[in-house]
Amino acid sequence: MPWLLCPLLLLSRIPPPAAEFTPASPPLSPVDRAFSLGRHLLFDVAEHEQVNKQRRALMFYLDLAMQLDRVLVLPRVRLLRRSASSRVSFESAAEYVPWADLFNISRLGRAHAVVGLDEYVAQHGGVSLLLRRCQTGGPAAEVAFSGLAAPPLPAARTSCASQPGLQYQPAVLRKEHAATPSIAFAESVDQLGAQRVAPLRPYVRFVDRTYDEAAAFVRGAFAGKPFLALHWRRTDFHAVRRSHEWALQSAADLIKHARHAMRRHGLAGVYLATDSDDPAEMAEVQRALRFARVRQKGGGSLRDRVETANLEIAICASATRFLGTRTSSFTLTILEERRAVFGQSEESGGEMGRPPEEEEAVVEGGKEEL
Repeated sequence: MPWLLCPLLLLSRIPPPAAEFTPASPPLSPVDRAFSLGRHLLFDVAEHEQVNKQRRALMFYLDLAMQLDRVLVLPRVRLLRRSASSRVSFESAAEYVPWADLFNISRLGRAHAVVGLDEYVAQHGGVSLLLRRCQTGGPAAEVAFSGLAAPPLPAARTSCASQPGLQYQPAVLRKEHAATPSIAFAESVDQLGAQRVAPLRPYVRFVDRTYDEAAAFVRGAFAGKPFLALHWRRTDFHAVRRSHEWALQSAADLIKHARHAMRRHGLAGVYLATDSDDPAEMAEVQRALRFARVRQKGGGSLRDRVETANLEIAICASATRFLGTRTSSFTLTILEERRAVFGQSEESGGEMGRPPEEEEAVVEGGKEEL
């Protein structure tokens, strides 16, 4: 009967079950991709480079590791002690601390894949290819990579770096050493240009306690009021910066710069970061500016000195206005920190040049503008 066919007709209209759908895996993030490939990039710095230069080298190799999809191995930080017999040299004995003791590794890891040196050594022991600076035409002098480690890491293969070095040729590294598990660059003096530093610098920060201590000091010293910070480099600059115009500033010049900035921007408080060891000039500046300073942390060990310097960088970076010393990496670090970490405008910080009273003033609208 026709009505008996209805169930069959209905069943025939039911679509067949769809094939099982398996969603595609999302693409790996750059960080996860570098870890998944399992290749590493290591570096250490020339023995005369202080902490701020070591951080600048880190940004160079962070940028390179990102281009190569390699995990960046963080060397230890080398802490140097200035020689008692010379203001421009350092003692051979140095101290070493893990990068994570002074810098925020969690923040850095948001930019790219990184591991500490100790973790790398525990897993891999040595390096596949060591590229080092050697005398022209001479053989590689060593077959071990320090990485600021003790003892040095054995290298399966060692080669003298060409000019320009392979660290400046990422395309060549990708092509010729794609299968090399680990590449190490020794005795680096490499630095990035400002444009390439800018996007990386927000991720290269001190440990949180440094910023907490800086904020506590500023609250106590200035009670929330705007203040001027100064970085006045002295000691070794007397010997090595005489040929750089206005890199050297006398106590009288520093006072002129500070008073001019304070009048122009309505600032009453002053913070001074300096390496001056001259009691007479320090007393002269104190009488004129009534500056504030942090006390040396701890007992004055190398680590205490570095942590105090980092604290001063954070304080100067948080200041309403800042004036620093030309050609100083410490001043450069503060200027970067102001923009990348504290969000300060570029025009709020600068370097001391010709003392203000010697500049030509342009009077406009009843106000003196320099």
